[in-house]
Amino acid sequence: MSVVQIDLAKNCSAPAVRLWEALLAPRLWWGEGVLLEPVPGGKFYEPWQDNQGQHHTHGRVVGIEAPAQLILKWWDDDWSFETDVIFQVSAQEQGSRVRLLHTGWEAAPEAQQQGLIDAHRQGWAYHLGNLVTFAGQQS
Repeated sequence: MSVVQIDLAKNCSAPAVRLWEALLAPRLWWGEGVLLEPVPGGKFYEPWQDNQGQHHTHGRVVGIEAPAQLILKWWDDDWSFETDVIFQVSAQEQGSRVRLLHTGWEAAPEAQQQGLIDAHRQGWAYHLGNLVTFAGQQS
């Protein structure tokens, strides 16, 4: 197994504070049923569906440093392990940037690791695109 983390970044036309505010309101850009309580110990919840049925992703806020970093423990209902998700927001010369690191995949069953990483990389790219688009429209 060569890749055991997801590391993605997207630039945004909005100022960093606007991108941070959007990040903390995922219901507006991720989906109606998504919940984030942006405080230490706060919950994250995402219901989602694929061709195998209904699923639920859960998270717990383990660190928050406004307006720069949000750290979550992350797992799906059918996982026997947790992963770590870190969102980092930074100001750029023009606009801002969000970086996402998703680590801890070595805890997943080896036969499932690459498939989970690939699926989450694709999902994160989609969601980060929605985030920067939404934040840019709010500027």
